[in-house]
Amino acid sequence: MAEFGVITMATDNDYLKAVGLALSIRKHNPDVEIAIACYKHISDKIGHHFDYVIEQRHDLKGFEHKVHLDEYSPFEKTFFFDADILFFRNLQPIYEQWKGRAYTARGGYKVTGGSTFGLDYKTVLKKIKKEKIITIGGAGHAYFEKPYCQEVFNLARKITSDYTSYANPCKYADEDVMGIAMTILDLPPMDNNDFQARLIHAIPGSIKMDVTKGFCEFNKNGVGKPVTPYMIHFVMREFPFLYRKNLSKIYKENSIHKELDLWGLAFRDWYWGFKTILRGKVKALFKN
Repeated sequence: MAEFGVITMATDNDYLKAVGLALSIRKHNPDVEIAIACYKHISDKIGHHFDYVIEQRHDLKGFEHKVHLDEYSPFEKTFFFDADILFFRNLQPIYEQWKGRAYTARGGYKVTGGSTFGLDYKTVLKKIKKEKIITIGGAGHAYFEKPYCQEVFNLARKITSDYTSYANPCKYADEDVMGIAMTILDLPPMDNNDFQARLIHAIPGSIKMDVTKGFCEFNKNGVGKPVTPYMIHFVMREFPFLYRKNLSKIYKENSIHKELDLWGLAFRDWYWGFKTILRGKVKALFKN
């Protein structure tokens, strides 16, 4: 088993993004090994871009795979990143800060409110008899070390199998499940410190980004100075054409010719976002 590395996952919808993640990590972290967990028909297309290929279980679906990351990872110490992330800096300083922990992710604490998947925090806290819940919503990443992470993953799988004993009726999401498990086991989250960012928080017109040069900077709402994150998470298919531009740059730098595929990916993401916004406006109209 290798000592340290990164693992990601890929589906039919995001395997081109997973390659972009791998290329951007390797660009700025040339000594870090990278693994991918996916089905064989996907690894047949992109597996050669990774150091390790792990076939995903066929008895799991969707987010459930993420509560089995300890089984998928070939590393003793692992960073997991969603496929829709691009890296701009060396990971070593974050690794030095985070190592020694069984499981963690950047996040915070809440006592009221709910997640984007409908998890009600008050309901959970009452059921697990805690005063505040750890939230890692939208994180798209995690760090864990074997064998110490086994307890939190085992608990997450238990919560998954009996979700109604821990949560209100809502959509299943691994980030909610892992947050509950971290809360029960008193595993603290990490401060963000601009490790991860989303461009939705950027002041319009302030974004400067070039993944091949390791440069990303923007003015963040409510922050007096520019932020320079380690990575950008393009969650919810945000900024599809800026994402495509940077994917194209890192692809071309590695002599990978997928320009038409990347344009198709961008338009599909844009159309998905357009439909989501339109659907929300229609629902709001009928509620009124």
